[in-house]
Amino acid sequence: MRSRFAAFAIGDAEYLWRTLHPDHEVRGRPKADVLRDLKAASRTLKYMRLTILAAKDARVLFLAAIFAKGKDCSFVELSTFAHDGTGWRYLFGDNRDAREVGDIARLTIESFSDGRAAQRDPA
Repeated sequence: MRSRFAAFAIGDAEYLWRTLHPDHEVRGRPKADVLRDLKAASRTLKYMRLTILAAKDARVLFLAAIFAKGKDCSFVELSTFAHDGTGWRYLFGDNRDAREVGDIARLTIESFSDGRAAQRDPA
């Protein structure tokens, strides 16, 4: 998860593509289109900080502090990874605006999973 966040921060779209699981829905789009979209996002968003809140059974709960033109776009996500025979790859994520989560210090994978999470999966 940390390496993917860093890749978003520096705009390494190729790495983000390589670390997507083959079953990820974005893999159904042309690679060139996905790479273009990822690079565009890295130019408009400022990735400030990643805080891992919990990790268990190929799932990672984290807080991503992200800003767009000074506006706070931070979110909490529960990412699911799956092994593709070579390594662990990002399969999907459920996320919510960080302001809607409540007390982040008390958040667990279980409590996040029990809540209603909206999908906002940039890849």
